[in-house]
Amino acid sequence: MGRTSTTAEPQKRDAGTKLAQQRLSVLELAKELGNVAEACRQRGLDRTSFYEWKRRFQTQGFEGLKDLPPIHKSHPQTTPPETVERIRALALAHPAYGC
Repeated sequence: MGRTSTTAEPQKRDAGTKLAQQRLSVLELAKELGNVAEACRQRGLDRTSFYEWKRRFQTQGFEGLKDLPPIHKSHPQTTPPETVERIRALALAHPAYGC
């Protein structure tokens, strides 16, 4: 007979989920204590972050407590490097042209 486990295998959580769970625990602690300042003091964080997480939790749910995706380094309307180089060359060749 094969061995079968009766306990459920724990869910694998990524770093974003763990962080969101920690943030949710701060929100729950504040609700339990009835005091945001004390909950923030116990967890070592500022109230500005607490209220930001609370707002994101109320609007987006648990997913709102995860970190936001990184901001792209380039913007779609960025001037192409070739154009920037042509402008720079023109400005250096004719400094009296102004802006």
